[in-house]
Amino acid sequence: MRFLSLLAALWMLQSCATSTPLQQRCAEGRRHLDDQRWDRAERDYDRALKLSPGYGPALVGRASARIGLNRYAEALSDVDAALAGSPDRLEWRSRRGVLLHALGRYEEALAEFDRVLARSPNHAASLTGRAMTYLRLKRCPEALRDLRRARRLGVPIPDSWLQTCADLK
Repeated sequence: MRFLSLLAALWMLQSCATSTPLQQRCAEGRRHLDDQRWDRAERDYDRALKLSPGYGPALVGRASARIGLNRYAEALSDVDAALAGSPDRLEWRSRRGVLLHALGRYEEALAEFDRVLARSPNHAASLTGRAMTYLRLKRCPEALRDLRRARRLGVPIPDSWLQTCADLK
């Protein structure tokens, strides 16, 4: 899905310092994510999680690797585990919405994006994700509203996405 790639680009995970073995594993995983070496990134985050089970940034990093491997259900489990420890992390909630969308759970995805946007109305990744979910549900007025808002915030929304509603008719 092209929009998953766009949203992944919007979500730069917090970089880990390299002072502890845990942080080193996270930093290695991040480098592998940047190089799109999904299997290696997953291994590095697995190693980080052996050092600190439940460490949110490592869980979300592993989720990113699993997205690259098209293993969305496992990625969702990782994001849910990370959110259990830090339920107010908006970037992680937005990621959860994208994963729900990827799994075809569109109404749940909308609820997750709405939750983020209620706290941060200009959250570009959530606006884009919600717009794509609205498109999937053929709710064009809402989709166009969010796509235009996201574009005003600087998200590179292709013109073709704005024309999608005409193609759905």
